[in-house]
Amino acid sequence: MTTLNDSGWWSRFYGRWFGGAKRLDKGDIANPHISQTTESGNIVNAETALKLSAVWACVKLRSQTIASLPLHLRDSNREQANEHPLYRIIHDSPNADMCASEFWEAQSASLDLWGNAYSLINRTSGKIVSLDVLDPQCMRVKRGRNGEIVYLYDKNNSDGGEYSESDILHFRGFTLDGLVGLSPIQYQAQCIGAQVDANKAASSAFKNNLKAGGFIKTGSRVLTDEQRSRMRQNLATFSAPENAGKWMVLEAEMEPANSVGSWINPLDAQLLESRFFGIEEICRAFSVPPQLIYRTDKSSSWASSLEQTNLGFLTYSLQPTLKRIEQTISRKLLQPSERKEFYPLFSVEGLLRADSAGRANFYAQMLQNGVMSRNEVRKLENLPPVDGGDTLTVQLNLTSIEKIGVENDTQN
Repeated sequence: MTTLNDSGWWSRFYGRWFGGAKRLDKGDIANPHISQTTESGNIVNAETALKLSAVWACVKLRSQTIASLPLHLRDSNREQANEHPLYRIIHDSPNADMCASEFWEAQSASLDLWGNAYSLINRTSGKIVSLDVLDPQCMRVKRGRNGEIVYLYDKNNSDGGEYSESDILHFRGFTLDGLVGLSPIQYQAQCIGAQVDANKAASSAFKNNLKAGGFIKTGSRVLTDEQRSRMRQNLATFSAPENAGKWMVLEAEMEPANSVGSWINPLDAQLLESRFFGIEEICRAFSVPPQLIYRTDKSSSWASSLEQTNLGFLTYSLQPTLKRIEQTISRKLLQPSERKEFYPLFSVEGLLRADSAGRANFYAQMLQNGVMSRNEVRKLENLPPVDGGDTLTVQLNLTSIEKIGVENDTQN
């Protein structure tokens, strides 16, 4: 029998209400992740996590990179469907208050912090006219006994309401049930909290000049309360960072109980190194190469592997998010009859570009093998088309294996 005095019950209640939900079963309500308390007592939420430079850099890198990629709506001929009403919304401006780059940056940041991103779909006469960003920490997802999804939005106890599944554009992060995403901040709270503790300890160590507390011998004399208070004040003055390296005068046969060399605490010095390991832990949580947030060391090969780093970042970090956004747009914003003819697609060519020599070699291979036309290459380089540039060309010295020797005999 469970009672309110059961500490485990309160822990489960708090974790379920404020810690977010892992699954959304029939008849349940998935609450958003608000905060998580670590074993050391830190309260980790989106705001406290962003105060860490590593979290800030990872979320900013992923969101701004995704926002910089053009999102096009294409037809069955792989051409841009500029005349479709949805093209303007996802490519130019989802609403009157923000451009497409700002919208997708906000959606990606919500995915990285809360694991879910929500937008209200506004329709006029059945046609989608705009998308309004919603606060993910104010959204609760309810699933009825029949499997129906309902979104309960409560913003400042006034601006909210109940919305059906067709009214909400819901992007999910890493998920266990395909209905609600898991918050990286929630599941990496211990890692983030440990980094916060390390930063606090390092700041305290710097504040005290990396000095550990010690003892001072006064010989056979016993100090009065006034003398003891004045001595502590003098010691506090010399502990200030601006007084580092200055000499202290010990009077009346006073002497330090430990040597000056032992004032440097090796554990404090080692703590500074542990902060760098915490940065790699955070990068691992967000699938971001440490080099891309300027976490480098002597073993890093930044200049020689930038192209491979970008390719790995695109393949293993961004591509799953991009693919999920594309498929969600197709499922929620396109009519069933339109999904066979139109599809959204992010243009990632900009991330795949190497230096000028690498691009020139790639284009040469595409042109010589008849894969791309000259106008298609010029379009990728933001150059205007030219007359006759739409023809596919191949090298004349290339032929199929079965024709080797036949052409020479014919010419002879």
